Amino acid sequence: MSEKALCEVNMTYVTMRSYFRAAERARQHLSGFIVFSPASFDKEYSVESRTYAVSSDNKAFRPNIGGYSIYASSLDGSDPCVRLEQYMASEYGGKNGWQIERCYMMSDEVERAKALMRIEKSMSDNKEAKPAHSSAPKAQRMAVLS
Repeated sequence: MSEKALCEVNMTYVTMRSYFRAAERARQHLSGFIVFSPASFDKEYSVESRTYAVSSDNKAFRPNIGGYSIYASSLDGSDPCVRLEQYMASEYGGKNGWQIERCYMMSDEVERAKALMRIEKSMSDNKEAKPAHSSAPKAQRMAVLS
């Protein structure tokens, strides 16, 4: 049995966010990486310092949770447990916030995310295929049955 090599799969932040939200709706967790543009900073940082590991297990991606936060840590360990949403231009960082250079997930995580989204879509399609409940008052529905 040969093992499939893992590779980085680039995607937009919007795509990664939708994968994360689908995973959390299924009560599962995924992980990914956000690399911020060097232009986002006043001084030069290595790519490892500008890359943050992020999990779907954050309030921003979990349904029906109060609050909104995205905690992440830089790959080199120089910036642990940062609330990224406060700095990200695509979240609450504003027009001068950190700009995303790229987002990526490992290929196995992407496959899990796609499978979860297929399951979610299938369940949604099945709900739509079922006949709708009568909007008639309960007394009228019961009279029809008797």
